Amino acid sequence: MAKYEARSPRGDRPLLVLGISDVVVLEGETDVPVTVHSVSAWGRWVREVAIPDAAAPGIRRLSERYEIVWASEWGHNAHTAFAPVLGLPDEPWPFLPVQFDKLDAIRAYADGLPWGWVDGPVVDLHGPGFVEDGVIVRVEPTRGIAGLDVHALDQEMDALIARLHAARGEAG
Repeated sequence: MAKYEARSPRGDRPLLVLGISDVVVLEGETDVPVTVHSVSAWGRWVREVAIPDAAAPGIRRLSERYEIVWASEWGHNAHTAFAPVLGLPDEPWPFLPVQFDKLDAIRAYADGLPWGWVDGPVVDLHGPGFVEDGVIVRVEPTRGIAGLDVHALDQEMDALIARLHAARGEAG
């Protein structure tokens, strides 16, 4: 995967970068209903994972507004492994080939487009969770994406888009 480069964003919708661990896959105690699924990428391996029951409809809702991009240790396996369980489209969503220090990779990929990042509590995020150029949402690892307040995310994204337009001197 050293030569992999994520396809450029289409730019017609805000980007939403999703982690897998603590977002789609929950480990340990959970506060939401989960189902254990066997996932595999190209049949080369199988792994049992606990996925919130609300994950598939939640991701489907997010994909209606946002251009989804994966950023996790699952790398190129993310879409293939989770497509059957989450009802993902056949064409894989791009992934950022980064496991640590994701913020710099997300900013570089977005290249000025509005972006959001949904992940679990991350040790590589230094400083406050608020940034001026994006929206960062940390989900509880006991709830994952099932605990994501999509309405609040949408409102924060709308505010970000308005700030970006104002900074560029554009009409909203």
